[in-house]
Amino acid sequence: MQIFRVSPDHQTSAQYLDNRRLSKQVLELYQILRINLSLVGMLDTNTRYQHHPIVKHVYNEGNPYITDTFWLLEACDMEHQRRGGKRSPAFREDLESLKQLIESRLDADLWSHEPLPPLYVFGEDRIYGNAAYDLYVELLHDKWMNDTIPPRCGVRF
Repeated sequence: MQIFRVSPDHQTSAQYLDNRRLSKQVLELYQILRINLSLVGMLDTNTRYQHHPIVKHVYNEGNPYITDTFWLLEACDMEHQRRGGKRSPAFREDLESLKQLIESRLDADLWSHEPLPPLYVFGEDRIYGNAAYDLYVELLHDKWMNDTIPPRCGVRF
C-alpha cells in the first residue's frame, strides 16, 4: 500500500499520478479508510492490514486522519473519472456509502480533522515532513522510466 503525494494539495497529487497508479490509488485509499473506520468502531471489516506503515500513519495512534484522507480519495477519484476511468456501479455505491458515513460524523470527535502529514514509505525508508513530497516525485519518475508502458498523466519530462 502506498499514498503517493507530491504536494499538500490533493488535486495536484492526483493530477501528477499516471493513469494506472491513479486507479490503484483510489482503491488503496478506500481500503485504508475502511480499515481505519473499522479500528475506530464505525465499520465491521477486515483489519488484517492494520499494522501496515501507511495504515498506521493514517490511524495516528487512535486519532486517525479520516477527513483529509477522504478528501484525497475524492480528489483522486474525480481525477480518475475526468480521465475517463471507470468503476463498477457496486464500487461507486460503496464510495457513496463511505462518503455518507464519514460526512455523518464530521461533527463528532471520532478522528482528527487535521491535514494528513506527509510520509514517504519505500522499503525500510520512512521519511516524515515536506521532504516526502520530493521523494515521491523521484520515486514516480524512477518508476515511469522503468515502466514498459509509457505513463499517461499531466507531467511533462
